[in-house]
Amino acid sequence: MASEDVSMTDTEEVDDFEAGSQSFVAWLQQHGTVISASIEIADLRRHGAGRGVLAKENIAEDEELFAVPRSSILTISTSNLPAEVKTQLDDPWLGLIAAMVYEYQRGSESMWKPYFAVLPADFDTPMFWSDGELDSLRGSAVVDKIGKLSADTAFREQVIPVIRQHGTIFHADEMSDDDLTSLCHRMGSTIMAYAFDLEKPSTTDPHDQEDGWEEDEEESESMSKGMVPLADMLNADANRNNAKLYYEEDKVVMKSIRAIKCGEEIFNDYGPLPTADVLRRYGYVTNNYAQYDVVEVSLHLIKDVAKEHMKMSDEDLEHRVRYLDDEEVLDDSYDISRSCNEDTKPFSDELCILLSALALPAIEFENLQRKRKLPRPALEPSSAELLSAVLHKRQGLYKGIMKSSTRNDDTANPRGTHRRNMAQQVIQGEQLVLVEALAMLREMPLRRIPDMRARSRRVEFLQERVVRRLWYNVA
Repeated sequence: MASEDVSMTDTEEVDDFEAGSQSFVAWLQQHGTVISASIEIADLRRHGAGRGVLAKENIAEDEELFAVPRSSILTISTSNLPAEVKTQLDDPWLGLIAAMVYEYQRGSESMWKPYFAVLPADFDTPMFWSDGELDSLRGSAVVDKIGKLSADTAFREQVIPVIRQHGTIFHADEMSDDDLTSLCHRMGSTIMAYAFDLEKPSTTDPHDQEDGWEEDEEESESMSKGMVPLADMLNADANRNNAKLYYEEDKVVMKSIRAIKCGEEIFNDYGPLPTADVLRRYGYVTNNYAQYDVVEVSLHLIKDVAKEHMKMSDEDLEHRVRYLDDEEVLDDSYDISRSCNEDTKPFSDELCILLSALALPAIEFENLQRKRKLPRPALEPSSAELLSAVLHKRQGLYKGIMKSSTRNDDTANPRGTHRRNMAQQVIQGEQLVLVEALAMLREMPLRRIPDMRARSRRVEFLQERVVRRLWYNVA
């Protein structure tokens, strides 16, 4: 994956990097991984992508690239962590972190030492950004998803006490709580960037299975998490995805999903992740996931705008919101999607229902409530006008971000500059979502909302203009 951004400075560093890759491949084969002669691990640091996997020769569609036995997947179950310790860690996420801390601390005694040697030691994910760097992301909902404080609390209250209780086996007697917290963050970030949600073995045709990146949080919480060596060496690309991981009884198998030419890189796919979440999880940004960009609009913001725009009393507003909550159509926030994303509507049905309910005259809303009905999931002129006001308010949350982050660039701190540049790309992508959405709303008298996926010339013109001038418009 593209989180290893290491610059090559001399031959010795190249040799060490290559030696690590060779040792890793030897370890894989020693423990039963079968690797096709048609692929190789490559040094892609010149392209900012760390290690990657390339085709050494032409590969046909549906060809097996490698197969990793389940016994080589690092999970809390396969770890040598003593059983009495495992029983104290019932959270899958924290359990895997503790298992990885244990295996890492064992050094050469651990089966997975050659694997740890090729995993990154530091990350560019926002979890490790300074307050000033995080300020470059102000306005994006991704800031509230970083969760550093909650992670610190979980480590100090649930993981570190277990490590302290078994300090000798964790080789942690000489480590401070701060050192252990940092190590937990490193392992947690490794899991975030590299781990798979492991499906149970299936008796169905592997071609009908989903890959290991499950984005539904409730579903993924029920799965065990694991580090799949070699599978996580594949970089990801939404547009060039040419391989997929399948689950079998005693192994996981990476197969090509289309023909791959000699010399081409082999790519997995993260799924439909917005650029902001690619940054949060993996520590880099790419235009290849811009089609999935969204802007989160909170219920709190919608209520504030509705109260002002519709001249609603607090009592009337809360009455309508409670009714929608009782009908189980209320969310804490709503995603506005790109117009070019063919897999989802720019405005969800739930959002349209909420806006319509808030925009209805009081007597019409009371009639709906009396009949235990909901508004149609479509935007009428009044609800579209309300949404436009909401989106203009949402735009204001980004005000001044780009100019202030530019002024704060420090040429003596290239990592900080790099992080601010990534933040700018996230903010620009989200701004483009809002520009597209507002253009659609302005065109409503000319066409119906269900047809909004087809981008008009005006929307395309606005996209080009916002890319050229967004820097100046947001301040």
